[in-house]
Amino acid sequence: MQGGGRVLRKSQGFSSSEKMSGVPVRARFDRFTIDSESRQLTGDGGHLHLSPKAFDLLCVLIAARPNAVAKDDLHARIWPGIFVVDANLSVLVAEIRRALGDAAHVPKFIRTVHRHGYAFCGEATDLTPAPGGRGGESTPKAWLVWKDRVLLLVEGENVIGRDPGCSVWLDVPGVSRRHARAVVSGDSVTVEDLGSKNGTFVADTPVLASRPLHDGEMLHVGPVEVQFRLWSDAKAKGTERITRDNPPTPLDP
Repeated sequence: MQGGGRVLRKSQGFSSSEKMSGVPVRARFDRFTIDSESRQLTGDGGHLHLSPKAFDLLCVLIAARPNAVAKDDLHARIWPGIFVVDANLSVLVAEIRRALGDAAHVPKFIRTVHRHGYAFCGEATDLTPAPGGRGGESTPKAWLVWKDRVLLLVEGENVIGRDPGCSVWLDVPGVSRRHARAVVSGDSVTVEDLGSKNGTFVADTPVLASRPLHDGEMLHVGPVEVQFRLWSDAKAKGTERITRDNPPTPLDP
């Protein structure tokens, strides 16, 4: 139904490709990281707020990239079975662009496809495996060891802190809610303090700016001491053969 320049649509249910079927999205683009399961969008060391519908829309567009997604499909995904006007979709796109510092006339991330829909046009890297074989960093090569726990670091930004929404959650008094950030880029890992109250240290040296981490170094996140580990194919040794002086005697049947 159309009136007063507005188009009213009723979503008929989700009808697009498998990329828009609710598959979790975890990706890094430009200085941003998005995770659909924790429902977090981060950038520049902090959390960026989006309304729930705008967050869902951004996830749908990233999952479908580089393909454009029709308005009917977006309505079916964001407002299933509900009558809405096209202007609602435009409002969400504008909200996303404001959060990302994007502009409609020179888009870096969200491109308008006139008389059709929208597309994510930025360069993004999947941080978990995606259907269809598009490569991502699926196997973590960096991790932190804390007591008897192994805390994995994924490709991209990993915020360390006492907030349960952090990538690395340390529920310890003296650790700030968003204490530090470790950024993994291939075989290179850097750490920086995020203005924490009790500081971040590598060994006994305070982290005053972003600095690289090396395998085996001790990292102090406030009162918590963790060891940084980094897997390297170049340094990996072959499996050692064990020589037994007295091989075990087989048990009688």
